[in-house]
Amino acid sequence: MFQVGEKVVYPQYGLGIITEVTEKKVSDTILNFYRLEFHVKQMEILVPVQRAVDNGLRRVMGFDEVSELITFIQFNGASVQSQQWHRWRKRTMEQLKGGNPMEIAGIYCYLCHLEKKKGLSFTERKILMQVEKMLITEISAAREISETEAEKIVRVNKKEPLVSHLAS
Repeated sequence: MFQVGEKVVYPQYGLGIITEVTEKKVSDTILNFYRLEFHVKQMEILVPVQRAVDNGLRRVMGFDEVSELITFIQFNGASVQSQQWHRWRKRTMEQLKGGNPMEIAGIYCYLCHLEKKKGLSFTERKILMQVEKMLITEISAAREISETEAEKIVRVNKKEPLVSHLAS
């Protein structure tokens, strides 16, 4: 059970806050819903309490999970394999719906690699911006740091070679 005021992550939407638990009548049945507010997208949605976890609602990562994620982002950029676009896009949409942070980091690393190699299409750039924002906001919330600091952590593979980052 999630609590009012708790920061949570919802697939495809990213970091949100549970603002209340509300009752709604649906087909003659009264159901409880979490009202989630997403500051980044300036929107809110209702998620049925009984199906919240099944729908992918989860708590923000813990400190150790964030450390693992950061290590993955920093060291995974060079090991990315090219993929056929239509297969990649279908798989990527499924991964975004699942909301697993390591899979989202994998999408991020792949797109950063592709951007350096040949540039990105409009759709790829849009997905890159979406997953980057999801990673930044969750790391910021989990580590209790500013989004600017989290952005520096996430973008290590995007702007500079890993060797120069480790040397400094």
